[in-house]
Amino acid sequence: MSNEVGEGNKWTSGSMNNASLLCIGLVTFCSYTVIISSRIVLGMELDLLNYLMTGFALLVIVPFVYVLARRRAMKTAYFIPLLILLFVIAELVEVGIRMFTPYADIHKGMLYTLYDIAGLLLFMLPMLCFALMDNRQQEKLESKLFFLAYHDMLTGLPNRKMFEEHMETAIVRHKLNKHSLAVLFIDLVRFKNVNNTFGHYFGDLLLIEAADRLRSSLRSIDHISRPGGDEFCVLIEELTNAEDAHKVAQKLLTQLTLPFKLQGHELRIGCSIGIALYPDDGGDPVTLMKNADTAMYRVKEHGKTGFQRYTAEMNDTAIQTLIMEEWLNKALEEEQFVLFYQPQIKIENNRIIGMEALLRWRHPNLGLIPPGEFIPLAEETGLIIPIGEWVLRTACKQNVAWQQAGFEPMKMAVNISPIQFHQGCFVEVVLDALQESGLDPQYLELEITEGIAMFHVDQVIHKLQTLRNHGVQISIDDFGTGYSSLTYLKRFPIHKLKIAQEFVRGLTFDPDDAAIVQAIIAMAHSLKLDVIAEGVETNEQLEFLTSVHCREIQGYIYSRPLPAHELTQMMPTIATHYVV
Repeated sequence: MSNEVGEGNKWTSGSMNNASLLCIGLVTFCSYTVIISSRIVLGMELDLLNYLMTGFALLVIVPFVYVLARRRAMKTAYFIPLLILLFVIAELVEVGIRMFTPYADIHKGMLYTLYDIAGLLLFMLPMLCFALMDNRQQEKLESKLFFLAYHDMLTGLPNRKMFEEHMETAIVRHKLNKHSLAVLFIDLVRFKNVNNTFGHYFGDLLLIEAADRLRSSLRSIDHISRPGGDEFCVLIEELTNAEDAHKVAQKLLTQLTLPFKLQGHELRIGCSIGIALYPDDGGDPVTLMKNADTAMYRVKEHGKTGFQRYTAEMNDTAIQTLIMEEWLNKALEEEQFVLFYQPQIKIENNRIIGMEALLRWRHPNLGLIPPGEFIPLAEETGLIIPIGEWVLRTACKQNVAWQQAGFEPMKMAVNISPIQFHQGCFVEVVLDALQESGLDPQYLELEITEGIAMFHVDQVIHKLQTLRNHGVQISIDDFGTGYSSLTYLKRFPIHKLKIAQEFVRGLTFDPDDAAIVQAIIAMAHSLKLDVIAEGVETNEQLEFLTSVHCREIQGYIYSRPLPAHELTQMMPTIATHYVV
């Protein structure tokens, strides 16, 4: 963002350069035309040297200054004064040339030169004033955009991006002088209740007041940030020992536990503060932030208000589960989940026939978290139900968006958790998602696991048959890794088997994997089911699958999972230029 902001006022954009050159050239040409015309009207003599110097100014000086300005990324405010200076020098050179002409009238030449210079200044000074005004406007815009990119709009504090840059700089500096620094992760207690009771405007006022209290309690060398929600981060530099960090935490805690008086109301909220010290508790910004966040959640576990320093024991499974569960709740509330999509390809014509929607968690502090690290906990806590509904609705809407953008209709594959599937209202949730998005049911494919068949088989079959009657496609995901009887496979109203990637990964060097893959494909064909192999990464795997008549594949050989906007740009070429 900062680079884009800075480019706006420099002579680096092609269209801007051409327009600017045309503008400068026209003004210069008009200036010289008016000067020459006025000299003719006033009866002043013109000779060949006048015309030569005019041509030199228009054809040499202007392009020269323009090229120089581009190469040095010169700003508008410097470009025009340099141009005027060169014009004046050219006029003085003309006087010098006339001094060596035997019959030239030096005084008349000087008079004409002064007349030309005065005319140039008369016509080009307004352009200089305009350039200076434009430069000031551009600097204001650049400053505003920089502020928007690196600050929280509500409190005016730096955002997470700027805070991380401060941390990186501070770590480099403290490595040299052997000093310590501390990261404090602060979470306001009962802030959600404030929002629910008094409204978001009142909550915003409370956040502003809290930010002011924190800011006034810190030294000028310390840094404070609001990464989002009701959380604040503080960077304390030049510490001599851990006790200094505890003193600062106690000071901040005292400030935030004082009553807040807003719009005639007085309330107390308190806060939880986690502390991580460099280098003892982490040597990089991500680790320090994570450990400070972990310590903060430990405080919440033991009573919510207070502060505590991170210790290695906090990484115990129970604590990490508690922290992850809290994060998951917040992720759902703050819409931190995103969907990536991976194309499914028909081998015989390299055509995209479908997409699989894959859930990712974009954590504000830890970045992108893969599903394997949070899906099991989401299933254990039941959060997989609202998360799964969000995935289903979002994937259906994205499929409709691609169709409306002119892409060929294709299936959207969505993974369904057993817990989600066994909900009594599951069928209604699917039909509501289809109705809400406007997606034709034939373009939705639900991927279920073999484990669904382990309980309430009759109910499972009834739900699957109901969905199939509405036109929804059903596939068995990771086929071959479960424990269901093949009898269930015959009874289930499914359309497709999806070969688990653990078999695909080893099929070119493990004869057992190759035999399993070949058997699954043969069985699927005999049952008149489609079959797709996922996790295809090499040409050797693709050649084997083609030889055993596997018609559909999915994997890195064509594309890794990508966000919708990136995949939209790649879709026209993704199937014809695959990457091994």
